Amino acid sequence: SDLNIDIENVNPEHGPIVTQFVRELAPYFHEAGLIVSMDITFIAKGNWSEFYEREKLAKVVDYLIVMAYDEHWGNSPVAGSVASLPWVENNLQKLLEIVPNDKLVLGVPLYTRLWEEKDSGEMTSKALSMADAKQWIEKNNLSPIYDEKTGQNYAELRLEEEQTTYKIWLEDEISLKKRAEIATKYNLAGVASWARYFADETAWTALSIHSQTASAE
Repeated sequence: SDLNIDIENVNPEHGPIVTQFVRELAPYFHEAGLIVSMDITFIAKGNWSEFYEREKLAKVVDYLIVMAYDEHWGNSPVAGSVASLPWVENNLQKLLEIVPNDKLVLGVPLYTRLWEEKDSGEMTSKALSMADAKQWIEKNNLSPIYDEKTGQNYAELRLEEEQTTYKIWLEDEISLKKRAEIATKYNLAGVASWARYFADETAWTALSIHSQTASAE
């Protein structure tokens, strides 16, 4: 059995308190025979995740699961991928400078965002499961094209009468296989996902390339 710790949106100055909390908590769970993991983000300056003392936390828990997504978040002013492959790999390389690869699990998104971009500049998005994204593609008779820049299939729909362009970077078997290949390339401890209910059957096939895949979170 395992236990996952997910602490977010903490003031930067309180990072050491979080570290100490986990340091004192972990031995109790280990004594109970549990594997302890903790969610972290990629290293970023000036945002809510600065509080993570990743190097210290790696010495306390069994695994750190990096939430390698939300390159473009729900209310982003610019449409874009939830987690383009180059963005993931570049940030992973920086993280591996302070976190051992055998302690790190790559968290992958099983969702995508459908972006609605008005000619006025107004931007909105909504999260879609893999199945819902495929349904939207089929409903609108679209043929996604492979986008080299993100490593993902991409589609867009222009509705002149609405003065709106819809954009979507797909999370599918192609992108998930590439994510699993990144985990293998850097000899990471495994793969985790957010979240199980966003997946379809192709997700598990794609991720199974990594022998230690875990459908976590």
